[in-house]
Amino acid sequence: MTAKLARSDNFGQVFSFCVFNFDNERQIFVGSLPVGQRGQGSACRTTAPRWSMSEHNEVEVPMAGTDVLVVGSVNYDYIVTQDRLPRRGETFAAAGAKGAFGGKGANQAVQAARLGATVRFIGACGADGLGRQCLDNLRSQGVDCHMRPTEESSGLGIVHVVGEGDVYATIVEGANGAVDRGWIDENAQLFQDAGVVVIQNEIPAEANERTVELAAAAAVPVVFNAAPARPVAERVTRRCTWFVVNEDEASAYLGRDLGDVRDDTAMRRAVVDLQRFCRGVVLTLGSRGCYVADGTSVQFIEAVPTHAVDSTGAGDSFIGAFADALVNGSDPVAAAVDATRVASITVEGVGAQSSMPTREVLTSEVL
Repeated sequence: MTAKLARSDNFGQVFSFCVFNFDNERQIFVGSLPVGQRGQGSACRTTAPRWSMSEHNEVEVPMAGTDVLVVGSVNYDYIVTQDRLPRRGETFAAAGAKGAFGGKGANQAVQAARLGATVRFIGACGADGLGRQCLDNLRSQGVDCHMRPTEESSGLGIVHVVGEGDVYATIVEGANGAVDRGWIDENAQLFQDAGVVVIQNEIPAEANERTVELAAAAAVPVVFNAAPARPVAERVTRRCTWFVVNEDEASAYLGRDLGDVRDDTAMRRAVVDLQRFCRGVVLTLGSRGCYVADGTSVQFIEAVPTHAVDSTGAGDSFIGAFADALVNGSDPVAAAVDATRVASITVEGVGAQSSMPTREVLTSEVL
């Protein structure tokens, strides 16, 4: 007897086409297999099934990937808190300043790890003291790090937190530029145990492209947080499972203003337009909430009311929590609800990683 299983993800359901050969008699079964559910109020963690894919898109060996694999940036952030931005030629006195660990990739990895996920990270840290501190920090958070050796200095983030928590940020690539196609290939084995792969736009595009290729070969869904906005190849984005952007990034990709974020019709139109990049779209709108499109419908998720102090890590907190929920079997809307709740806690503190909640904090907030 032989068996083959062709598989297509439909965001929470795995639709299966099974062909069994019994002594040359061909029998066919078509059905759907749920990828797992989280019981309401339960602390247990479930695993979504996954299969390895043949070159003909046939599944040959059942597999269960449970890791969150993040491929991305590591920065050290300098955070300046001030009432407003200085005018041209003006020297303005800030209210305070602090250093913090950052980088979109590192932030997302830390949030997923704090929620209990097994997280592996591919990236690069600087050869300077800040780079060593960043690496030690990730390891202390339980992230399994695979960093490319480089003589480059650390990636940096210069973050201005203004008024009611609005953020203006500038990044310096530094060691993050060393993450190339070759380094992704050297860590290809990590894709075999991954349940979801997360990428962003703070490392070279060639690294992201190779990451998507390896994830597709291993039948692992990809969450592409396409931030900061930069030109992206649609042949790459269409191989991803989720394309996640905020309103400013969405505007850049669509080449137009989205309109008022409170205009439901305009936001739904933007989400549909973004689906030219990927069937699965999440459009985050800060204090308003987010829209989730799964290829068949667009749903709005309202934000959790909160007192925002610093929104620096809100988007990364959302992504880390979204990935954690997906790898544990949540459907995309439920995953976005979880991620919205997590991000609402993160913005109540100053700094990205330092404000991200653990599973225990999240549980106490819910109770």
